[in-house]
Amino acid sequence: MKYLLLAAALFLNTQANEVKSPPAALVKTEIVKEGYANSLQNYVGTLYYDKNSNLASESSGIVSKIYVGEGQSVKEGDALLELESSIFQANLKAKQATLNSFLAQQTKERKDLQRAQALLEKESIAQSSYDNAFYSLEALNAQIESQKAQLLSMTLELQKKTIKAPYDAVVVKREVDVGEWVDVGGVVFNVVDPKSVLGRINVPSKFLETLSKNQILQAKINDQDVEVGVKTIVPLADVSSRTFPVKLSFKSGQNLMEGMRIDVKVPTLKKEKVLLVPRDAVIRRFGNFVVFSVVDSKAVMIPVSVIDYIQDQAAITGNGLKADMKVITKGNERVFPNGAVIEKAD
Repeated sequence: MKYLLLAAALFLNTQANEVKSPPAALVKTEIVKEGYANSLQNYVGTLYYDKNSNLASESSGIVSKIYVGEGQSVKEGDALLELESSIFQANLKAKQATLNSFLAQQTKERKDLQRAQALLEKESIAQSSYDNAFYSLEALNAQIESQKAQLLSMTLELQKKTIKAPYDAVVVKREVDVGEWVDVGGVVFNVVDPKSVLGRINVPSKFLETLSKNQILQAKINDQDVEVGVKTIVPLADVSSRTFPVKLSFKSGQNLMEGMRIDVKVPTLKKEKVLLVPRDAVIRRFGNFVVFSVVDSKAVMIPVSVIDYIQDQAAITGNGLKADMKVITKGNERVFPNGAVIEKAD
């Protein structure tokens, strides 16, 4: 009886293990080939905000209100600061009252002109009387247009008393406090667009022929592999080092900030032997580039370094990876290290 119970327990445990084991993943593989690519040289660069604005006041006055602090995120159009404007608002109301008075007078003179027109048609008044009414209204219309222009100018000037965010941004520095006088053109805030992060490296002119706009380069930030694109090569050399600035863009700017270090692998003119695999074979796992090889119907994960992308192929190196080995090109996003795989026939 004891042996029967033990056998039953072993059978149930085996069944449970079989249930827990994931099914074999269906994958497509291709053979690793040998080839050559430009060897890489590391260049250290820095991240910076491409949209970095010193907000200046378009009006002068005393700071009456400050709505934001350093480190605060703001939306485009949010009020950041106000200058004292009580006297300006009073003058604006007076100007509006003057305009309203002229408009009321305009209504009266229009009616007077209509009556003069009717009397002139009946020959009940002289032409000069009609002309006086007509030109009086014309003069008043000109005065009204002048008052409207002045009112618009004062309204725009009043709007300048409130400084607003020019785009979605983060306030990185505040230059004034409540009660301080601000001159026209005085800087009040420094704001940046946190999504506008770019990288910058300086490379010798001899390597410029290996770089082109939109070219993808491999880099590291905080020991994490990232891909960067060549945004532009600035055609103005640093006189002291005789190097040219290269601006780099990112697919994603999450958690990137100005001042961070970036290490970029730049192709040189020297060729080195590499392994070539389809681009789809290289994926990210745990923040690094890897490929999955197939050994005894199991997926073996191999960390790799990407040297370059050559059309639809990736030039890579990796410990344990050799020519003629099989790497997974389709289905690799679903496999796990040492997981069972089934190779799909073409």
